[in-house]
Amino acid sequence: MSLARALGYAARHRRRFVQDVADLAAIPSVSADPAHRADVRRAAVWLTGRLRRAGLTGARMVCTGGHPLVVAGDRHARVLVYGHYDVQPPGPLREWDSPPFHPTRVGDLLVGRGTSDNKGQLLTHVAAAESWLRTAGRLPVSVRYVFDGEEEIGSVHTAGFLDRTRPDLVVISDTRMAAPDVPALTISLRGTVKLTVLARGADTDLHAGSYGGAVAQPALELSRLLAALGEHPVLRPARDHTRGPALTVTALRAGTGAGVVPARAFAALDIRLGAGQRPEAVEREVRRFFRERTRSGVRITLRRKASAVPVTLDTDGWAVRAAVRACRRGFGRSPALTRSGGTIPVVGRFAERGIPVLLLGFALPDDRMHAPNERLSLRAFARGVDTATALLHELAS
Repeated sequence: MSLARALGYAARHRRRFVQDVADLAAIPSVSADPAHRADVRRAAVWLTGRLRRAGLTGARMVCTGGHPLVVAGDRHARVLVYGHYDVQPPGPLREWDSPPFHPTRVGDLLVGRGTSDNKGQLLTHVAAAESWLRTAGRLPVSVRYVFDGEEEIGSVHTAGFLDRTRPDLVVISDTRMAAPDVPALTISLRGTVKLTVLARGADTDLHAGSYGGAVAQPALELSRLLAALGEHPVLRPARDHTRGPALTVTALRAGTGAGVVPARAFAALDIRLGAGQRPEAVEREVRRFFRERTRSGVRITLRRKASAVPVTLDTDGWAVRAAVRACRRGFGRSPALTRSGGTIPVVGRFAERGIPVLLLGFALPDDRMHAPNERLSLRAFARGVDTATALLHELAS
């Protein structure tokens, strides 16, 4: 089997591979928004078709109770390639320079929601598979492809499916490079606990002039509690933010601006966990905090939306050595070893089962993931395709 022929095929079809990213990124597969449920399924259908066009066998959608998984390849493969085709909401449209779901070429960049996180990175592996199948008739190593439609909402329905797999290695490209033209293996991720907090006071909104100062105010109380929670010893940030915990308030709502005391206030919390912290233990501390610190007249309800453990990955071993060789072919240099403050929920589940995970990402540090004007460097994408193609060769050897 010739790696040179596979790389040559990838080079000849590079323009089409970029168009694939644009086509998939044009589908608003926002998993967190029920209004986009049909769009998430449409993205799954598109991706299933793309896997079939690549020549992969068994490409299909798998119902999990939530958004579908897209799978292809050998069920008992040595290598499992994981990615996700769902995306974050676009956020304020006025902050985008072009429509978020109308991918736009700007020089070397493809701008649009999901181009970097994770549709572009995911498609490097599909392009690599096609390059081998069209030139050699088979992959150098047995691979199963599993693409998630719920990663951005915690992969709630994905875990059961993945727990039934037992590959020798999991490969994920959903992380950042160290710098332009500098690939990276990510060696640690933070964990997470995502909670919603509802503070309730009176049964209905009350006139601010008649009742302001006379009744408990859920918005004020929730604000006070959140400020104090940020100083809790369990959540106090570390000097290196990629290694320690952090509290982020991702949503905060109360009232409409009318002259009333709002009866309810709402917050969404994204709590990141450092090495050694367990999601259940941190959640227990947060619940105790609200139970003990909430003043009378306000009732607090907490709900967990998702959780994941922090992970520290191997920095040596056969898979890492194969990835280093692949990066030398794709980028002309060895990868840096980096830590990430992010979370990929499935990684912890594999790590706890003793299955090695390679986090080999092709996003640039300034790709603006989750933010307006998210973009993908097409140079990094092309090198990512070459690296993913070489990785299959190196894993076989």
